[in-house]
Amino acid sequence: MTDIEAGPPGDPPGRYRTPARIGSLDRVEVYVDEFGDRGFTTRSSPFFAMTAVMVPVESVPYMKVIAAGLRAQIRTDKPLHWVEHFTPKPKHAARRALAASLVAGIPGVTTIYVIADKATMIAGEHLRHDQDAFYNYVTKLLLERVAFAAKHWPRGPRLALARLSSIKGTRDVDSVEYLEAVRDRGRTDAPMEFIKWPPTWHGPERYDGLQIADIYMGMMGAALTGDDGDLGCATHLLTHRHQIRRGPAGQVIGWGIKVYGDPLVLTRRAWWPALSS
Repeated sequence: MTDIEAGPPGDPPGRYRTPARIGSLDRVEVYVDEFGDRGFTTRSSPFFAMTAVMVPVESVPYMKVIAAGLRAQIRTDKPLHWVEHFTPKPKHAARRALAASLVAGIPGVTTIYVIADKATMIAGEHLRHDQDAFYNYVTKLLLERVAFAAKHWPRGPRLALARLSSIKGTRDVDSVEYLEAVRDRGRTDAPMEFIKWPPTWHGPERYDGLQIADIYMGMMGAALTGDDGDLGCATHLLTHRHQIRRGPAGQVIGWGIKVYGDPLVLTRRAWWPALSS
C-alpha cells in the first residue's frame, strides 16, 4: 500500500510505504499537557500552548524513577505540578533547577510544542468563540507532529501511545470524533496511523508521564510569559533544548515548535538564539 505524506513540516510532499504491521512496532509513550486558557477575552492568556513529551518505551522506567524521586524530594503525595510545587516561593529555585536537570537527562526523549499566539493567529470566528473547537484544532496540530516524529523516529519508526491531560469542561469523546474526522476524511497529510487509536485523556494522578509533561510545559510557560529581553525566564527551558525535535539542518520552527500565528512571538526573544542554535 502506498500513501501520500506531506513529510516533516516544511518539506515538499513525498511518497512513503506504510509498514505492513504497524502494530508490531516498538512503542513510544506520548504525554501531553497544556498552558494558558482557551478564551479570547481581555482577561484571557495571550497564548494557548501544548507540549508532547515522547518517551521511548525503554526509557519509561527511568522517567518513573525521576517522578517518584521528585515527589519524595519535595515531600508530597500529590501529582507533580509546576505551579504548585516549583514556582510559588523564591526558595523553590533549587527545586526548579533539579527538576529541569533530571528531565533533561531522560534518554531518548523528544519534545514537541505547539504555541497559539492569539493576537496574530489567523482563525475563523468559530475557533475564537468555541473553546472546544480551538482546543481540538491545537491538539490536531500537535498530534500531526507526533505522528511525523513517530514515523521518522531514530533507528526506525515507532507506534505512539498518546495520553493527554484532561481539561475540565472538555468532552474527550468530542475530541476523538473531531480527530477521527481529520484522520479519516483526508484533512491531514500526517501519517496518523503511527498513533495508536484513540488517544486517551486522564488526570495527572494516573500517569507519571503526565506529571513530567507538566514540568516541561511549565518551563516553556515561564519562557513565554517573560519579557522579550529577559534571558533568565528561559533558563530551565534551555536545559532541555537538545530534546526539542529538529529538522535535518537543525531547524526548530515547524519541527519541534509549531507557532500558530507569527513566529516573531518567539524569534524576537533574547533567549531564542540559544534555543535554536
